[in-house]
Amino acid sequence: MRAGRWDRKHFMGNELYGKTLAIIGLGRIGREVATRMQSFGMRTIGFDPLVSTKDAAEFKVEWKSLEDIWPEADYITVHTPLIKQTRNLVCTEVLAKCRKGVRLINCARGGIINEKEVLAAIKEGHVGGMALDVFEEEPPKN
Repeated sequence: MRAGRWDRKHFMGNELYGKTLAIIGLGRIGREVATRMQSFGMRTIGFDPLVSTKDAAEFKVEWKSLEDIWPEADYITVHTPLIKQTRNLVCTEVLAKCRKGVRLINCARGGIINEKEVLAAIKEGHVGGMALDVFEEEPPKN
């Protein structure tokens, strides 16, 4: 601004309305995320092996298998524990099934999203971005 320029395109966000949010883990937090994002006009789809299709529909989430979720999601948010089945759940193989520009959010546990593989996909232009508040190695050393 001091230079007398306002290059607005550098400060633009992304429209959430009409986008599809995939929620992995439909427990208490996953359900709260669904409710909040539906208020922005997002379509919510989700996966949780412990939640039935009927239960997911009660909070307006369309239950899908993981294989069906990846190609439909504009945004993927993870709300699961880190266990053997969820370690490196989001990896190169999964990212190849996702839409170009998909954005990832991990507020659950480090290690569910393979950070190195996602970073490579961001550099290649396939992934639009990643937001983390947890890391596989905490505190991160590099």
